[in-house]
Amino acid sequence: MPMKAIKWIIFVPILLTLQGCVYFNDDGIGTRKYRDCVEYYDAEGIYHCECDENLVDYDDLKPKGE
Repeated sequence: MPMKAIKWIIFVPILLTLQGCVYFNDDGIGTRKYRDCVEYYDAEGIYHCECDENLVDYDDLKPKGE
């Protein structure tokens, strides 16, 4: 069996199993379609936004010079 066919036999089942678990949202690739963010102002009036983690952030994929 050619090497290209073996790669497809391995690659396609992985894609099909991750099809419903991985989402491409605005900030990166995560396990949720929308990020759950908690936004609030503290007692000093400083704005805070705390969001759940993505698997991969798009900022991490950019080259260092940009």
